Amino acid sequence: MLAVLYLIIAIFFGTQLIRFLIPDIRRLYVGVAADTEIIEKVPTLLFLLSSGTLVGLLLTTWVTYFLAYAMHPYIPADTANLLPANIVSMCVFAYLGCFFWQRCFLRNYRDAQKNGYKKLPGFNRHPGSVSFYLITAVLILFAVGFVYFYTCYMSGDNIRLGFSIFSDFSPHVAITSGFGIGSNFPTQYPHFSGDNIQYHFMFYFLSGNLEALGFPLVYAINIPSILCMGSTLALLGTLAVLLSSRRSAFFFAPALVLFRSAWNVFHQAGDLLAAPGATLGSVVKTITQQSSWYGYTFRDEWGLWAVNVYANQRHLAMGVGLVVLLIFLFLPHFRRMFLHMGRTKGAGEKAKRFFISREAWIARKADPLRPWGSIILGSLIALAMPFFHGSCLISALLVLLGMAIFSEFRLGYAVIAAVSVLSATLQARFFAGGASNVASFKYYFGFVLPELAGKENAGIGSVFKSLPEIIKYLSKIGFLTVILAALVFIGLLVYELLFHKNPYRPFLLIAFSFPLIFAFFFQVSLEVLANHKFIQVSFILYDVIVAGLLANLLALPIRVAAETREKRSSDAEEEKKPKGICLKKSVFIPVQIATAIVSMVLLFGLVATGISEWCIYYNLNSHKTGYVELHPDAQITEWVDKNTGEDDIFLTPMWSVNDFFLSGRRIYYGWPYFAWSAGHDTTTRQINYQWLLTGSNGNINEFRRYCNEMNIRYVILSDDYYGNAETRDYYFPEFFEENLTEMVRFDDGTAIYKV
Repeated sequence: MLAVLYLIIAIFFGTQLIRFLIPDIRRLYVGVAADTEIIEKVPTLLFLLSSGTLVGLLLTTWVTYFLAYAMHPYIPADTANLLPANIVSMCVFAYLGCFFWQRCFLRNYRDAQKNGYKKLPGFNRHPGSVSFYLITAVLILFAVGFVYFYTCYMSGDNIRLGFSIFSDFSPHVAITSGFGIGSNFPTQYPHFSGDNIQYHFMFYFLSGNLEALGFPLVYAINIPSILCMGSTLALLGTLAVLLSSRRSAFFFAPALVLFRSAWNVFHQAGDLLAAPGATLGSVVKTITQQSSWYGYTFRDEWGLWAVNVYANQRHLAMGVGLVVLLIFLFLPHFRRMFLHMGRTKGAGEKAKRFFISREAWIARKADPLRPWGSIILGSLIALAMPFFHGSCLISALLVLLGMAIFSEFRLGYAVIAAVSVLSATLQARFFAGGASNVASFKYYFGFVLPELAGKENAGIGSVFKSLPEIIKYLSKIGFLTVILAALVFIGLLVYELLFHKNPYRPFLLIAFSFPLIFAFFFQVSLEVLANHKFIQVSFILYDVIVAGLLANLLALPIRVAAETREKRSSDAEEEKKPKGICLKKSVFIPVQIATAIVSMVLLFGLVATGISEWCIYYNLNSHKTGYVELHPDAQITEWVDKNTGEDDIFLTPMWSVNDFFLSGRRIYYGWPYFAWSAGHDTTTRQINYQWLLTGSNGNINEFRRYCNEMNIRYVILSDDYYGNAETRDYYFPEFFEENLTEMVRFDDGTAIYKV
C-alpha cells in the first residue's frame, strides 16, 4: 500500500538525516547527561528512531504539500490530486535517505581508520536493560494506541467518534477529507470557506495524504498520531534518563505525561466522603464509574487538561516532540556554560566568559559535537513547524530563550529564532493573508483565573499581589508536578553549589517555565484559553525532572560501603573504592526501602487524578453509547463526491459534524466556535449567512451574485436549520424551491439545490 510506503520512506529519510547532521549521537548524550556513565545504559536507537520519525514526517509532509500546491492547476480531472506530488516526493526523499546513509557509512569507515580515533562507549546490551526498554516501549505504544483508537475507530463500514472528542474533532475530519477525497488548494478552513486558513492544519494534511494513498480515514488519522505520540514519549523518557542518571526514568516520564497530576480527584474524594453514609468503597466506585469531567477549575468540565486533549488535538504530540528535540540539540551548549564557569576563577573572569568570550556567542573551534549540523537540523524544524503547531513553536522559542541566557553558542539560538520568525511570517502571509490573522501578541495578565478578572492590564504591583492566586491555581491544576519541580529546583541548586557540581539542571527548570510564565502575561489568539497549551508544555517538561526524582528515590544514588580496611596496599585498590555516597549495609537497606516507598507514594499522588480521568475517558466514550457515527456510504456523501466539483462550496446548516464532510467539500458557514477561535471574523460571516438564508431578502439576482463571488454552488435544504436558534427564523426553503433547481432529494428529506 502506498500509504505504508510513504511512512517507511519518511521515517527512513528522517533517521538518515539525523545520522548525517548529528554524526555521533553518543557524544550528544554526553553533552546532555548529568553523569556520563549513564550513556552506556541508553540505546542510540531511542533518540535516532524517535527524532527521525518526527523530523521525517515533518519535512516530507511539508514538501509534499507545496509540491501538490504547485502541481494542482496542471493535474487532469481524472487523476488523483495528490498522487503526482507523492510520486515526486517519495522518489526525492528515498534518494536523499539513501544518499545520507551512504555518506554516513563512508564517514564512519574513515573515522574507524584514523589512528587515535576514540569512540565513545556504546549501549551495553545487557538482557535486562534491553528487556526493560522493549517492554516500556510496548507499553507506551499500547497506551497511546488505546487513547487514539478508543475514540476514533471503525464499526463495520462506519466511523465512530467518541463523545469526548467529536465536537472539536469534526474540523479535523473535515480537513483530512478535504485533502484525502477533495482538493483543498488554495487551502481553506472547511467550516469557513473563502477566508484562507488560519489554523495549523499540516498534520491533517499528512492524514489526508495518507487517506489519498490508501488508508481508511480512521487509520490515516490514528497511525501518524501513534507514531508521533510514541516518539515524543520516548524522547521525553530518554531525556529523563540522561538528566537523572536513572534508567527507570524512561518509564516514569511517559507515565506522568499520560496520567497527569492535579488536585481534582483528592478534592472530589473529600466531597464524596463528606456525604452521609459514604464509605471508601462507595467513593472509589463513584470515581471509577463517572462519565463526565470533574469541574474543579475553570473549564475542567471540558477535559481541558486531561488525557482527552491528546485524543482531541492529534497535532499536539508532534509539536511537543519537536520542542523536546530542539532542547536536545542545544542542551550540550547550555551545560557547557555552567561547566566552564565552574572552572573559571574570579568574578571578573567568570563575567568575561559569560558575556564576551568567543564561546559564549560562537561555536567552539573543532567542536566534536559539530554544532552546525544541529543548527541546520534545528533550522529545518523551525522552517516547517509553524503550521504544524504554532503554539508549540512559540513554546520552543520561549524555552530556547531561557536556555540561551545561560548558554554558550548564543548565535545558534539566534539563527533558529530568525528562521522561525521569518518562516512563520511568510507562511502566515501565504496561508492566512498576514501574520496578524494568525497570531497577535498583546499583554494580557491572568490567563483565565476568575480571581484576576479585570486585571488584564495589571501593572507590576498588581502582578506581585496576584502571585498567591497564580500559585494556588497552579497547585490545583499541576499539584505534585509543580510542587516537586519547585523542590527539585531548590534541592538541586543547593546540592550542586555546595558540592561544586554542574548546576545546569536547576537552571534548565527555569527555562522550562518560560512558556508557563508567557501564558499568564500574553494573549496570542482571540481565545485566551488557548494559552493552556503553553502551560501544558511546561508541565510536560517538568515531568521529565519529576520522573528523575522518582527514579532516584526508587534506586538511591548511593552504594553499600566496603568493609573497613586498616591499610590499602596499592593505588589500584584505592581506585576500586565505590564512588559517591556510601552507607553501611545495615543502614543502606532500610534507607533504600524507605525511599522506594516514598517514591511509590509520590507516584500514586502524581497519577491519581490521571487514573480517575482515564476512567472518565473510558466511560464517556463507551463503545455501546458514547459515540457519534459517520457513514462514508451515506447518500449525501456519495452523491456530493460523484456529482460536484472539488472546489464547490455549499450553503448548509451550521453543521459541526456531519456525513457531508466525508465528501471532502467545504461549507460557507459551519459551527462558528472553531472558526472564531482560529481567528476568523465569524460575526460578519454570520450576518451574511443569515442574509443568504433569507434568499438575500428574496432577491434572487443578489443571491446569485454573492454566491458566485464566494463560489457557493449548492444549497442544502434540511430540517437541521430549525434546530438552531440562529437559523430557524431566517430559513425560507420556499425561496430556494421556487428559484433554484433541485438536484437530488434523499430519504431523510434533505435536498440539494444548484445555485
